[in-house]
Amino acid sequence: MTEVLAMPQDLHSGPWTIDEVVAMPENGSRYELVEGRLVVSPVPAKPHQMASKRLEKFLDAAAPPELEANREVNLQVGADLLVPDVMVATAEVLGGPGQFVESADVVLVAEILSPGNSKFERAWKPQRYAEAGILFYVEVDLSVEPQVTFLRRQGRDYVKVAEAKSGERLEVSRPFPLSFDPGELVGPRRSAG
Repeated sequence: MTEVLAMPQDLHSGPWTIDEVVAMPENGSRYELVEGRLVVSPVPAKPHQMASKRLEKFLDAAAPPELEANREVNLQVGADLLVPDVMVATAEVLGGPGQFVESADVVLVAEILSPGNSKFERAWKPQRYAEAGILFYVEVDLSVEPQVTFLRRQGRDYVKVAEAKSGERLEVSRPFPLSFDPGELVGPRRSAG
């Protein structure tokens, strides 16, 4: 669930800036800046967190050494500051100093969709990612059973490259070879036996 935080005028007037947002206290909430408005999201539900963590591991294991996956990193897109659930960016930038990553250093972003997600999460954010030039977008839908849609930027939009649901394998070759069953994103871990 995402909601716009309405601040009383005596606490804040005018549009928010990236500097103000990154200066917010770390309290478990996710702060994003959208067209000068502060968007605050609560801590995601457990299945969302599990899917995000496992997707990060799958992407990180498959990525070449110059790329790295990480969760909930501030991403500057023009004057906006977005926080994708997972991103793949250059290892140098993710391991370096600073409060955010610029879109030019990002290869892939992923969003975990849950039943409570707003239009902001489902439509607006992917559009901003595409406009920023991020080549790949991964959408994980947990509303019924885990389903993963892998998209590639074409112009100012994303087009579907591959899709799989629980019990099937998602397989792509770009930006690097990746194969997994979306059902592995949630639920108990499979034993190695």
